[in-house]
Amino acid sequence: MPIMIYRLLKDAIKKFRRPVSTEELVKYVHSVIPMCADHVPEHLPVLERYGLVSKKVDFQRKMVVWQIEKDYSEEKIAEMYPELLLESMYYHAVSDELAGKPIPLDYVIELLYEISGGSEKRPAISFVRKALRRIKEMRPELYNKMIKDIEEGKNPRDSEVLRIIKEVIRELK
Repeated sequence: MPIMIYRLLKDAIKKFRRPVSTEELVKYVHSVIPMCADHVPEHLPVLERYGLVSKKVDFQRKMVVWQIEKDYSEEKIAEMYPELLLESMYYHAVSDELAGKPIPLDYVIELLYEISGGSEKRPAISFVRKALRRIKEMRPELYNKMIKDIEEGKNPRDSEVLRIIKEVIRELK
């Protein structure tokens, strides 16, 4: 999950308009995709070792905060550091199942949130892959349209197809 945590750190910094503490990031991640929140403290030092993020002391707030050092897309990080993609098991599984290559994390988060039911409990990778395969088998036209949306760079919030696929996922449960 390091790549997901990197992206969620970027999003949190944008939301708060400043570097964030580990605790703030955990809360933010929990609000977006609860199943990933407990991985924040583990993956920040990994990202730091790669020079993608850094921590500093915020003397005014009297805490350590994290900031982005190198601003890359998640696809670029996966290309530059394939080992981080492999460590980002859910990102890798969803990307691989859908497109056979890294895709924008927005789609991955939306799909994982539905597949996990918004729970803190992480589903097995095999369960995630099976859910995506079932959608492909049950509704290939929707699946193909979603891949087209992804390839065209369509924002998932604007994807009617993704909304329908999320409904299908809910029905599968």
